[in-house]
Amino acid sequence: MELTQRLLKLTDCYCAARSISDATVSGIIFKNSRTIPRIRSGGDITTRNYSRAVEWFASNWPDDCAWPRAVERTPAQEATR
Repeated sequence: MELTQRLLKLTDCYCAARSISDATVSGIIFKNSRTIPRIRSGGDITTRNYSRAVEWFASNWPDDCAWPRAVERTPAQEATR
């Protein structure tokens, strides 16, 4: 699974759990509401921004939502829960 697909999987799960839009979570993570919608439309992301997003998701993941199996979670990220 490509990084963009992993990011979109996290986004889908998080947005569904919180009842928010791609643009909202994109604005929170990237300070730009168009980043995740652009990725969903075929755009790309740097590894630095991917890492920042995954770290944000790991730190803010809802307790009542399972982390997607398709996306690795490092021990450090697991410890932030």
